[in-house]
Amino acid sequence: MLLEIFLLLIFLGLLMGINWLFTPYTNWKNQQKTVKKDDSIVIICDGKEYKYSSYKNTSEVQLSIIIPSYNEENRLGRTLEATFKHFNNYKYEIIIINDASKDKTLEVAKKYSMNNKNFKIITYNRNRGKGGAVRLGMLAAAGEIQLMMDADLATDLNEYEKLSKELIKITQNGLGLVAGSRNHLVKDVVVQRKWYRNFLMHCSNFIINTICGVRLKDTQCGFKLFTKNTSAILFRVLHLERWAFDVELFMIAQKYKVPVSEVPVKWEDVEGSHLNVVEASIQMARDFLLVRILYLLNIWNFKDDIGL
Repeated sequence: MLLEIFLLLIFLGLLMGINWLFTPYTNWKNQQKTVKKDDSIVIICDGKEYKYSSYKNTSEVQLSIIIPSYNEENRLGRTLEATFKHFNNYKYEIIIINDASKDKTLEVAKKYSMNNKNFKIITYNRNRGKGGAVRLGMLAAAGEIQLMMDADLATDLNEYEKLSKELIKITQNGLGLVAGSRNHLVKDVVVQRKWYRNFLMHCSNFIINTICGVRLKDTQCGFKLFTKNTSAILFRVLHLERWAFDVELFMIAQKYKVPVSEVPVKWEDVEGSHLNVVEASIQMARDFLLVRILYLLNIWNFKDDIGL
């Protein structure tokens, strides 16, 4: 009897493990079926609401600034004030993606959007993860240049001009991607961090470089600059919606021969993060491995299109 119970527990554990392992794949299958029909995804612009699926962005801007936000009521206002000030002389739009926040993130964003036709909010009811949020923002953007940045303002906005110059330098046939890099800060951080965080960092770097074939020094910095043509390709193909989505973006970029460059940026760790480092690192390692396996088996394809 005890043996039967033990074997049953092992069997149930294996089923749960397999289900957890393939969660990114099942999420992708579900989003394929629902995202185009999901009327809960709306865009708020100039005080009006539009269905995401039918919205056409006619803003005449050069730069789109994409800011994914989840429970950022305490940090978003400061970030927006700094963004308005820094980009005052640019022809730009801001797109906030409220990733089903449980706090007053949406209310804060609405306050700043009043009487500003080039301030847009994408909001919905089901949390999609950072990758899913950024995808919706990028594919709704009008700017020929598109900046992805975090809501915590961890990267100094003065670094934008460095990325912009590098993007102009490397762009070929309308394609180019420049990633902010914190690699130059690693030595100082390693000394200060707990041993298990350094261990997780080295494991992730090994998987990213060796298994996924992405040779960049920092794939996870939230400050990245794309040409519009580049984001249209990468984010339509993208399958992963959570923290590991950046690595898949670089894999897709390699496949489509998008010129990619890294630029060192000033970055600081901002208090108030909602990230559980250990949990996120384990999930990311799973996603890194799974994305490689699914591409190798041709279950996922570089020609897939989310259809947005």
